Amino acid sequence: MELPPEKLADLRVKHIEMLQTVITRMAGYAASFKSYCITVTTAVIGFSLSVHRPGVAALALLPILFFALADAQYLRVERRFRGAFDLVRKQDWGVMPTFEITLEHAPAESYLRSATSWSIVSFYAPLAVADLIAVLGAWCYG
Repeated sequence: MELPPEKLADLRVKHIEMLQTVITRMAGYAASFKSYCITVTTAVIGFSLSVHRPGVAALALLPILFFALADAQYLRVERRFRGAFDLVRKQDWGVMPTFEITLEHAPAESYLRSATSWSIVSFYAPLAVADLIAVLGAWCYG
């Protein structure tokens, strides 16, 4: 059964919308990671100051590192889905879409490139520096 071109175009748009939903979800995770990281880091530093143990504040570097690594992975996957989105967008709109949502044919993305992106480094590096300043301040004035 042959579908009219308008129906094929509608189906293609639905496929693109499905991919866009995944991309939006991945981007939302980045905001969540940053929010959780600030919460955990603040809690650890606050706890260390309240018990007068400056060394405990240094432990806040661990969640900063873990959240940064996880955030970089989600950014990497998001970029790959953006590549898959672009591939689907460029396909022939006169052919029935596959509705495939996979990264099998998506362009490769380096984890290192994602981990060193401005959205990761410009957030987590200053947070780590602030934690180190809090550790030093607690030792000097603690």
